[in-house]
Amino acid sequence: MRAFDESATDQFDVNQVAHDLRFRPVSSVSFALLDDRPVLFSEAAQQLYELNPTAAYIWCGLLEEKPTQEILDGLEESGVEPRAARSFVQGALRNWLELGLIELSWDLGDAFSRIIRIGRSNVLIRAANQSLLDQLTSLFDQTSSQEGDVQDTYEICQVGALTYMLHNERCVLRCKPDELVPAFKAHLTAQIIQRNSPSVAFHAACLLHRGRGLLISGPPGAGKSTLTMHLMDAGLQYASDDIVLIAPNGEAMGVPFVPTLKSGSWPIIERLRPDLAGFPMHRRADGKQVRYLKPQQPMYAGKFPLNWIVFLERGSATAARLEPLGQLETMKLWIDATYSPEGRLSVEAFHSIKRALTDAKSFRLHYADAANAKDILIGLCNDPS
Repeated sequence: MRAFDESATDQFDVNQVAHDLRFRPVSSVSFALLDDRPVLFSEAAQQLYELNPTAAYIWCGLLEEKPTQEILDGLEESGVEPRAARSFVQGALRNWLELGLIELSWDLGDAFSRIIRIGRSNVLIRAANQSLLDQLTSLFDQTSSQEGDVQDTYEICQVGALTYMLHNERCVLRCKPDELVPAFKAHLTAQIIQRNSPSVAFHAACLLHRGRGLLISGPPGAGKSTLTMHLMDAGLQYASDDIVLIAPNGEAMGVPFVPTLKSGSWPIIERLRPDLAGFPMHRRADGKQVRYLKPQQPMYAGKFPLNWIVFLERGSATAARLEPLGQLETMKLWIDATYSPEGRLSVEAFHSIKRALTDAKSFRLHYADAANAKDILIGLCNDPS
């Protein structure tokens, strides 16, 4: 059984919390007295948490749906000094949130909101202010709300030094402000992978040349996004740089995230896009700094046939060349680059990929320099054969 310490604050501003947020115990946590000692039992963690009298008072206030300010007032009326009362409450809320014992709720309204189309779903994003909304929607090249029914709702609010995100009224994210956008993208990506059936989610960049689709896949560090930016600069239309959905009939559709550019690529990209430095920097969970760069031309949002599939093989001193691949080798590489909620490719997904390969030419691109690789791929797209 773990003892509960309500003293840590982690910059959690209870004064702002009292006005902006509501807290409630999660349904799978139970409060009880054992030997007259207050404890919490978490079904999810299979853990008991012993509460001191102050923590027990705060918890019972949450059970009674009291506002945070009312709980503060009660502590002060019992003789607790106001500063200590604030410290106790904010420490309790912070720790209980981290342990998954309580959840957040708030009512932001639609003053700062937008509906975004992601794959086959409409996602409603509500933010506490315009700045947060602009940050979150910078992932997409959609300047106005879409129409239609909403499948998912995200609500985002900043409290003190931390940002919180609810997904369909459940708190799924707590992070620092510069981590928000990458974390939001990672969460959306996981949702797409979970819900893409019957389509197959493929890790690849996607561009179009005269209505025909080019997929570019490669492991982290292979230069996929940098090469994508060079191809956009050469006139190809951008559809995605991370996830492509393959329908059962073999048609493809890009998931409309704007390009994600890691810091190592910035000096190269700035030659193509001098405005890159004006886009905000964000920090991913792996510690890498990234920028999300909006394409200068409209993104392609529809379905399209696949004509070329390219797997990247970057070397330090390699002349750019294309190595043709057969369907068997392509299928092996495709399986390795396929997102799956269970980590396995289903039979239905296998047949979707097989249909996509029927009319597509596949290659391994050996290269060292993105500009030279771009020339090779432009030549491939212009080849009438």
